[in-house]
Amino acid sequence: MLKYLIKPWAHQEKAIELSKTQPNLALFFDPGTGKTGTAINILRLHCMKQKRVVPTLILAPIVVLPQWKHEFSLHSKIPQHQIFVCYEKGPKRLEMIRNAIAQTKGECIIISNYETLLMDKCFVEFMNWRPEVLIVDESHRCKSPTAKRTKKVIQLADRAKNKYLLTGTPITNSPMDIFAQYRILDGGATFGDNFFVFRSIWFENVLSGTRATFPKWEIKVHKINDLNRQIYTKALRAVKSECLDLPPYVRTRIEVGLSMEQKRLYEEMRKHFITFMDSDHGEKPQAVIAQQAVTKALRLQQIVTGFVKTEDGNIIRVKDNPRIDALSDLLEDLTINNKVIVWCNFKENYAQVKDVCQRLNLEFSELTGETRDRETEIQRFRSDPAVKVLISNQSAGGVGINLVEASHAIYYSKTFSLEHDVQSEARNFRGGSNIHEKITRIDLVAPKTVDDVITTALENKQDLISNILELRKQLENSLI
Repeated sequence: MLKYLIKPWAHQEKAIELSKTQPNLALFFDPGTGKTGTAINILRLHCMKQKRVVPTLILAPIVVLPQWKHEFSLHSKIPQHQIFVCYEKGPKRLEMIRNAIAQTKGECIIISNYETLLMDKCFVEFMNWRPEVLIVDESHRCKSPTAKRTKKVIQLADRAKNKYLLTGTPITNSPMDIFAQYRILDGGATFGDNFFVFRSIWFENVLSGTRATFPKWEIKVHKINDLNRQIYTKALRAVKSECLDLPPYVRTRIEVGLSMEQKRLYEEMRKHFITFMDSDHGEKPQAVIAQQAVTKALRLQQIVTGFVKTEDGNIIRVKDNPRIDALSDLLEDLTINNKVIVWCNFKENYAQVKDVCQRLNLEFSELTGETRDRETEIQRFRSDPAVKVLISNQSAGGVGINLVEASHAIYYSKTFSLEHDVQSEARNFRGGSNIHEKITRIDLVAPKTVDDVITTALENKQDLISNILELRKQLENSLI
């Protein structure tokens, strides 16, 4: 009988019980619903049954590796000297992996990032070690069957006895994302081991017969229910709104127009892939050029947030920037009684937001790709009542961090990535956020611009996931 150190929620306990009969299981749990703790308790079952620490490899994004070891200390009594977090640079990482395996005679838990698999000598060590349990955290990172990391994970998975997928977003672009993840999970038992056969069975090119240069693959409408059934033969899903006692989540869109200067820059870039910006130093106007469509979208995003990057690499801010004014007004009001996260996409945005905070005499923390001491910055925001604002990037601060102290999140700029959007949203809307009456998300959007395009794209992707996974309740109940 497994004794819990922390009482699990009902959906966690259901997954733990199911693991007793399902050797391979996908936990499609929303961020903040406890998939890490669930996986650790499932691993505890294996260790208890075999009366030893079962050789286990946990693969996860690098930013959450320390969090995994911390969660082990909360949910288990597995000796800490048998748990190793390995992400040191170069030869040190290989040395640590070898020492971990040698010191424990292979009976250890190694937590590492996906990039380790691309280091040939480290990968060979893992293959020779032959971990019995493989846990793939944020498994959607392995959605591409042609990616090197996916191929490496598949090789390891084929040698493991038990595999577990953990992600809240198993589908981020297309239902085809599910193929590689299930190839890892069960060796092809559910969807086969050939991607092109899988695609031909479940999808169709809706542009077939047209003059379109590229195909557009969409799931066959009459196959959606069958796809659901196949997915949930080995998966459970946990949705925050259904399984946690959470406050209302309020999503607010604040439309912020462009200044006359921004409109000129935006229209010139949109039409001609080039615009010119007056220098702050009285020099001749500098060119801002986009060589291709991807760069063009990036330049348009920068313009609506209030700056441009010239061909010489110079950053020039737009003097009249309504978006920064709107942010200033919001922070001035909200920080009286609340902590606020401001999500940004560009380095210059960080500087813009910092300037606003300094102007308002607001203390702030930073959590971006440039932050060296992440833990100190996180703790300052969480524990210091004077620190009212966290300035963060969705990629750097949007995964594996608990920020429930914040009742508000302002999206100053964002990307097309559904993963970034869902993960960042879950930082302060998760278990523990019921300390607030409500959680508010504020999207700053310039109407009829790339902002609208990004927002619509994210909403459409979210609708796609909901549609594909909508039968989960009936199917999950049939598993037990």
